[in-house]
Amino acid sequence: MILYCLLTSAINAVASLVLALAVYWKKPRGPANLAFSAFALTGAIWSAFYFGWQASVDRQKAEFYARLLSAAAIFIPVAYFYFVGLLLAAQRKLELRLGWVLAVGLALASLVGPSVLSGVEPRGGFPWWPVPGPIYPVYLLVFFYYLAMPLWMLINGVRAAVGLRRNQLLLVTIGTAIGFLGGATNFFLWFNIPIPPVGNGLVTVYVAGVGLAIIRFRLMDFDLVVARFVVFFGLTVLLALLAPLLLFALSFLSIIEGSLRQVDFLPLFFASFVATGLLVGFLPGVRRQIDAVLEQRVLGDRLADRELLRTLAGRISSARDEMAMYEETADTVARALDVAEVSIFTRTEFESDFTRRTVVGRHAPGLEIVPENSPMVQQLREGNRGILLDELAHGPAGEPREYFSELRRRQVFELIVPIVGDTLFYGFITLGPRAGKALFNDVDVSLLEAVGLQVGLNLRARQLERRTNQTEKLIALGTLAAGLAHELRNPLTSIQTFSALLRERGSDPDFQQEFSAIVQRDVSRIASIVENVSAFAESNKLQVTSVQLEEVLKTVAEIVRPELHRAGVELQWTPAPLPLIVGNYSQLLQVFLNLVQNAVQAQEGRSGGRIAFSHEIRLGKAHQPRVCVSVSDNGPGIDPALLPRIFDPFITTKDTGARRGKHGMGLGLAIVKRIVQHHHGDIDVVSTPGRGTIFRVYLPVKP
Repeated sequence: MILYCLLTSAINAVASLVLALAVYWKKPRGPANLAFSAFALTGAIWSAFYFGWQASVDRQKAEFYARLLSAAAIFIPVAYFYFVGLLLAAQRKLELRLGWVLAVGLALASLVGPSVLSGVEPRGGFPWWPVPGPIYPVYLLVFFYYLAMPLWMLINGVRAAVGLRRNQLLLVTIGTAIGFLGGATNFFLWFNIPIPPVGNGLVTVYVAGVGLAIIRFRLMDFDLVVARFVVFFGLTVLLALLAPLLLFALSFLSIIEGSLRQVDFLPLFFASFVATGLLVGFLPGVRRQIDAVLEQRVLGDRLADRELLRTLAGRISSARDEMAMYEETADTVARALDVAEVSIFTRTEFESDFTRRTVVGRHAPGLEIVPENSPMVQQLREGNRGILLDELAHGPAGEPREYFSELRRRQVFELIVPIVGDTLFYGFITLGPRAGKALFNDVDVSLLEAVGLQVGLNLRARQLERRTNQTEKLIALGTLAAGLAHELRNPLTSIQTFSALLRERGSDPDFQQEFSAIVQRDVSRIASIVENVSAFAESNKLQVTSVQLEEVLKTVAEIVRPELHRAGVELQWTPAPLPLIVGNYSQLLQVFLNLVQNAVQAQEGRSGGRIAFSHEIRLGKAHQPRVCVSVSDNGPGIDPALLPRIFDPFITTKDTGARRGKHGMGLGLAIVKRIVQHHHGDIDVVSTPGRGTIFRVYLPVKP
C-alpha cells in the first residue's frame, strides 16, 4: 500500500502540474483558466507533500510533510469553488471570501501547534499516519462544504446547459467528483477506521476528464499539448536532477556533514521537480520560447494550411460572381483542412429553402435542399456559431439528437458553419470528416466562422448593390417617363386642338394649310423624341475597335462648320496625334458632336463666340493612362442650380419655345454620359455664369 501511495501521489502531482500549465498556456489572461490552473496547482502541491510524507523514514520528517499536506489540502476545495463560480458565471463572493479566510487560518493551524494535527503514529499498516487535533472536525466541515457546493452548482449547470456546453460541464463534474471522492478515502485512518486510501489513484480522474475535454471539445491542439508535455517534462526532469546530484556530490566529497547527508534522494528530487516545474512553466519568456519552437516543429504544416484560410477573404471579395466565390471558398477550405467533402448551401432573396450551390470532393448523391424549419438551420440561427455534429449526436436524448445522428450518418457531415452577413442568415458551409480522422479544434472552427462571415458580408454587399442598381433604374425610368410625358404633351395638345377645329373650318384653305404644317411639325417632333429615347436606351450596344481620336475630332469640325459660320462662332483647335483608344467611332462622334452643338446653340445671338478643343494625357485609377479631351466655350455658362443635374434625362437649359426638332429635349447630355461610361470613361463639367463652360471627357488609352 505504501508503494501504491508513492506511485499515485507522484502521478497525481505530475499530471496536475502539467494540466495547470496546459490550461494556463491556453489562455493566460482568461479568468476561468487562471482559476482552474490555481486549483490544479493546489492539487499538485498537495500530492507532492503526500509523496514526501509517504517517503519519510522517521517520525520528524513524516510529521513535517503531514503538516504541509494538511495545510495545502484545505485550499483545494476553496480554489475549486472559485473556479466553478467563474465557469458558471455564478460567483458567491461572500462565501468565497469566507472560504479563503478559513483556509488561511486552518492552514496556519495545521503548520503550527496540535489543534489540527497533534502528531503521527503507526496506523493501518503505515509507519506514520496523522493524528487529528481538537479542531480537526472544523477542518473537515470547511473542506466538505466547499467541495459539496461547487459540485451542486455544476450539477445544476449540467441540467440547464445543452449541446457542447452540457457535455463539457458533465465531464468536468464527473471527473472532479470522482477525483475528490478518491482523495477523501485518506480521511478514514485519521479516525482509526480501517479503510486504507485505496481511492488515492482516482485523484487523477479529474485530470483525465479535462484531458478528454481537451481532445473531444477542441480546447486546444492536442498534438501541441503532447509536445509541450514531453518537452516540459523532459526539461523539468533534467533541471530537477541538478539539486540532488549536487547535494550527493558534495556529500560524497565530504564537503557537507551532518543531517544534510541523511536527506533521501526521492523526496529531494520530487521537491526539486515541483519547484523547477513551477519556475519553467510560469516564466513567460521560457514559455514563449518553447511555444515558438513547438508551433513551428509540431504544427508547421497546419499553420501553413491556416494561412490559406486567413488569406481567403481577399479572394472572396475579388470573385467575379457568387458562384465563383462559392467554388473558391469550398476548394480552399477542402485543401486547407484536408476535408473529404465541403458543400455550401445558400438561398436567394426569393427562396425560402437552402440549396446546395457547390460541392468539392463528393462521391455520391447527397442532400441538395435543406428546409428553413429544419433542426440544423434552427440550431445554426440560434447559436450563430459552428456546430460539431458529433457533439449534438451525443447530446440529450430526443428528436434533435436523433436528427443529427441520422444527418451525420447519411450525409457524413462533421462540422457545419453558418454564413452570416449584417445579422442576416444566408446559409451554411458543411464539412465532412478530415483525413486520418483528425479533429476540428477551436482555432479551425474560429477561422471557418470568419470565412462564413466573410462570405455572408460579400453576399450582403452584392445584395445591396443589386438593390441600389434596381433603385437607380427605377429612378431613371421615372425621370424618363416624366420627361417623356412632358415632351409629348405639347405636340399632342396642338394636334388635338386643331383636330377639334377641323369639323368647323375644314373647308378653309388657309386653315387646311396651317393644320397640315402643324401636324407635320409635331409628328416630326414626336418621331425625334422617340428616336432620342431609343438612342438613350440602346447606347450600351457597342461594337468596339481601335479608334484614332483626332480623326473623330476632325470629322466633328467638318460637320459643324456650317453651323459655326451661321452662328458666327470660331472653332480653335490645332490637330495633333493622340494615343489610340478602344471604342465605337460612331458613338464617340455623337459624343463630341453633341457637346459642340450645345456650345454653338448656347452662343447664338452673341458676338465673339468661341469654342476650343484641347487634350492631354492623365493617369487614372491604378495609374492607367487616359486621354482627356476638353470642349470649352465662352458662352453664358450654366445656372449653378442646374449644374449638378445636367446629365439627367430631360434636363435642359433651353426654353420650351426654343425646343425644335431633335434639339432642346434634355436627352443629349444623358446620352453622352451613357456612351462615355460604356467606354469605361468619365465626363465632368465646370461652368462659370457669364464666362463659359468646359466639358472634359476622359477615355482610357488602348494598352
